[in-house]
Amino acid sequence: MKLEETVVQKKKVYEGKVLSVYEDLVRCPNGHLATREVIRRCEASAVLAICEDGRWILEKQYRYPYDEILWEIPAGKMDAGETPLHTAIRELEEETGYHSDEMHYLGKMYPTCGYSDEVIHLFVAQNLKKAVQHLDENEALELYYFTPEEVYNMLKEGKIVDGKTICAIQFYQLWKKTEGEVDDKTVCKIL
Repeated sequence: MKLEETVVQKKKVYEGKVLSVYEDLVRCPNGHLATREVIRRCEASAVLAICEDGRWILEKQYRYPYDEILWEIPAGKMDAGETPLHTAIRELEEETGYHSDEMHYLGKMYPTCGYSDEVIHLFVAQNLKKAVQHLDENEALELYYFTPEEVYNMLKEGKIVDGKTICAIQFYQLWKKTEGEVDDKTVCKIL
């Protein structure tokens, strides 16, 4: 059975700094035409940062689209020419003031596959070393340190609702269960 749709016409309706909006005409597998509104965005990386004492770093950050302050892990968009790993390293230091010489790639997620092509690469950072926090010009956030049990309780209580954070925690739990079986390509030693 054919599942793919075929693009008939692409039409850019908005071009912003970090995203573009398209209104595309597609032919569905059944032969009918349909409109697809799509947000095109660059890729991003997110990092579950684990301190030497085992506590995890979470950020409190205001998110305008929801008009809420959310609990999140450090994350940010990839700059031109960056790899997901380099973005993760940069964002970890910019937002938390920590550097890691050991990053493990957990996987990637598609946070809004119904209307966006956004991809977020997920990492866990261990062996954190104090560096210098240097937030972007208009970025405001607060750092907090929690035990894994406290984070799991926050999840159960619905206090953590950010998709990349939930996904990274789940990927990390799976990675810990299979750590001895992980392919060498998923481990990134930074020297």
